[in-house]
Amino acid sequence: MKSNSLPAGFDDLAPFVAAWALGHEKARHLRLLETSIAELRRFYDAMLPRYPAIVAYLNRFPLDALPEDAQRLFDLARTFVETAHPIDLNWRTTNIEDSFPADRLLYMPPSGSDQP
Repeated sequence: MKSNSLPAGFDDLAPFVAAWALGHEKARHLRLLETSIAELRRFYDAMLPRYPAIVAYLNRFPLDALPEDAQRLFDLARTFVETAHPIDLNWRTTNIEDSFPADRLLYMPPSGSDQP
């Protein structure tokens, strides 16, 4: 299986896998901060209409037993949810100049998780 493959029916989202299917919160946050609004808009516009179908597909599996391609789809969905606010709120940039410095944030794994 190719590292960017997604479940059947979601091939249109494959171009976003390399940049946006991120498994860790820190990677998703840093990706958001380094992305222009125009680039984020392309991702947002591709994901928004597909989100109900993504959720319906992922609901077929236990969260802790996702097939590899479904895990990539889940990671895309998490990134979408965590990065949509600049578009939803009509921000002009994804990295607000006077916000708390990202390098000072401590990213914790989910409760009960073995994730680093």
